[in-house]
Amino acid sequence: MKLTSFIVALVTATAFAAHAALSPIHMAVELVNKSGATGAGKRQPSGQPSAGKTQVQTLKIRLENSSTKDSFDNLVVKYWFFGRSMTERGVKVLVEGERKVSLAARAKELVESEVVTKSYTEAHNNLVMGGNPVRGGQGGGQGAVQSVKVPASGEKIMGHAVRLMNDGKVVAEHFSDVTYKAIIDKPAAAAPAPAANKAGNK
Repeated sequence: MKLTSFIVALVTATAFAAHAALSPIHMAVELVNKSGATGAGKRQPSGQPSAGKTQVQTLKIRLENSSTKDSFDNLVVKYWFFGRSMTERGVKVLVEGERKVSLAARAKELVESEVVTKSYTEAHNNLVMGGNPVRGGQGGGQGAVQSVKVPASGEKIMGHAVRLMNDGKVVAEHFSDVTYKAIIDKPAAAAPAPAANKAGNK
């Protein structure tokens, strides 16, 4: 049993070492998040705080080449921001992009994504002052407080991913949530076949 465990560990370590030998480039990803409430410090006419939120995010990707002799001239950093529409359930790609970069031997490079800004509001109830009288003549009149339902809207950022490519091959990758890997690796939908011509049409 111990021998089997040792062999498995040895194979795993050897595979990792082989991968590391093929990829002397190390990648570290930092998320810069400046999200906050929309109109921070402001209040609605009812006195309630603003329910909207704005997300401002950027990715800082640090690359380091540990090789003393190999340089890389065809590197591509691909990045994705994932999220969802507040009116839908599924997670999707909200923003994607890429940066081309060269990395000399023993060199370091900082790559930044664009600044991504998304605003959203969760479904909530607002208290409205001085609205129209309540139906039925009960409790209405000027100055009456009514609860008005506000639907969810906008898009919310939920995570990100970064993939470093060298000549079309994956060198390193990072996912804020491992489930995002399946989203970017999903094959593109095939184009619909052209409609067959009806008999007699040329």
